Amino acid sequence: MSLETELAKFWEWANMTSETYNKERGLGDWEIEYPGWDELYKAIDKALEQLNKEFNHDLAQHLVYALAIDNESGTVLQKVDEKLENKLRFVKKAINSDQPQARWQAAELLGNTEVEDREKLLVNLINRDKDKYVIRRALMSLDKVNHTKAAEFAKGFVKDPDPFMKLVVKEIIKKKV
Repeated sequence: MSLETELAKFWEWANMTSETYNKERGLGDWEIEYPGWDELYKAIDKALEQLNKEFNHDLAQHLVYALAIDNESGTVLQKVDEKLENKLRFVKKAINSDQPQARWQAAELLGNTEVEDREKLLVNLINRDKDKYVIRRALMSLDKVNHTKAAEFAKGFVKDPDPFMKLVVKEIIKKKV
């Protein structure tokens, strides 16, 4: 029961691949209907144990995909937060991935966990990510880490056409520290 094997079962069930997931996933929370989550979570636990022993880029990439597809329940994010001893390399892999569902969760993790250079990583996400949801989550996490800096960045999004971005920006700017 490897993570790669369990993910292959998910992709087969979903009738897509990790490469087509972002374009074909649509909206909603259909991933939670997958009947093999228990096995997938067990494989994730083993993967985290292995990553604690020795970092493996391929295994970490599989974990990024698992994080992405578990975007509704947050169970993988919680497991990473609780069990992964050195989160920095994994977080970098997640925020540089092609999976926005993993990138926003990495931003969430950075807002809640002490990770080296987390402020810089969040700023990089805000500056370079194209996905509005990822940017919003990175702004909210930066607000937890450094409100003053988050407020500075938020001002750059005041006129953003995305109504949800405007809500986040308004909340950050009006907040008193």
